[in-house]
Amino acid sequence: MVEWNVAMSLHKKAHLLSDLEPTIAILPESANTERTRNALRDIGATSIRWIGTNPNKGLLAASFGEWQLDVDASYDPGYQWVLPLHLSGPRDLRVLAVWEMDRRGTGYPEARQRGSVRAALPHYADFLAGDADLSLISGDFNASVIWDKPGKLRNFGDLNRELQYRGFVSVYHHHHGWNLGAEPDPTLWWRRKEDATYHIDYTFVSRPDAIKNVVTGSFSDWIAYSDHSPTIIDLDVPCSQDGTK
Repeated sequence: MVEWNVAMSLHKKAHLLSDLEPTIAILPESANTERTRNALRDIGATSIRWIGTNPNKGLLAASFGEWQLDVDASYDPGYQWVLPLHLSGPRDLRVLAVWEMDRRGTGYPEARQRGSVRAALPHYADFLAGDADLSLISGDFNASVIWDKPGKLRNFGDLNRELQYRGFVSVYHHHHGWNLGAEPDPTLWWRRKEDATYHIDYTFVSRPDAIKNVVTGSFSDWIAYSDHSPTIIDLDVPCSQDGTK
């Protein structure tokens, strides 16, 4: 799979995804399906789901190959830019695609104050814990523990601990052994500067044993296309024979 904040104009960059051969791509800051459908279909997308209020800049997910995406009935637009998806094919996965907007938007007040992802977790708890071979949460969280402060409502460390309590681990940190805030691989080059870097994109999975490899794109390869680097994740998901994760 691939998670990548594309910084708009996805229709001009879709060919880059083809080279990465994703099963699913989570793509914050993408235009709506009307503007991206043809480019994504040209590289083999089988289904495309998008949410947002600005037709040029929302949250998009696309599946490829044998895989299909469907929006879960629990979707609540009050938790803006948080999208529950079923990824079906050789395996059944549950995906919570996210684009955290840091107090912006017009959703629930709690979502704007605490962050949409953290506010949405209780609402999507049953979805994430449902019958699937794997559940994952992936996207641009616009957060890092380096900005955490005592008493702050939006501390990323608090969100990470809640995700751990629910059985999720960050694929990057689990695979590479880095602590939160100590990541040597940035996912954002602030104002497109190579020396102004942050790690703010994450993917969390319910089964650490499924993680096989995690690669973060380099500045030289990707800065011409976005201020974010893509994260390419190889997962080997065993089938849940008993219907549990």
